[in-house]
Amino acid sequence: MPATFSTALRLMGVLLVAAVTIVGCKDMGTDPAPPTAAPPSAKTTVSFSQNVKPIFNSPSVGCIGCHGGTNGLFVGTVADLLKGGVHGPAVVPGNSAQSLLIRKLSATPPFGARMPFGGTPLPDSTIQIIKNWIDQGALDN
Repeated sequence: MPATFSTALRLMGVLLVAAVTIVGCKDMGTDPAPPTAAPPSAKTTVSFSQNVKPIFNSPSVGCIGCHGGTNGLFVGTVADLLKGGVHGPAVVPGNSAQSLLIRKLSATPPFGARMPFGGTPLPDSTIQIIKNWIDQGALDN
């Protein structure tokens, strides 16, 4: 009987640890808002990895989840954005005005719905960060 009791206690311990781990990892709040800090000035170097990719990764924006290949477009890397999808390159380095990414984020996209699809439009300050990055050459930095 003591071996069975010991085994039961160990099993309860394992289940308790598993339950705490699962519950502890679950987001109990709302998704954080996309970055809305003041955009770097056009003279400040904008980093893809530090300034742009976090916008795409934000759960409230949902770019990575939606564009994990939708219409051939991936947004996780600079190379993916330059390659684009079925509508061509998403980014034209040095020219945010001609970049499909910026045009799809605008109030009047050239086709389809404004991005992020079904979500709240990005604040102008957030779009400006992406514009500055593109106008600075869309560097993989």
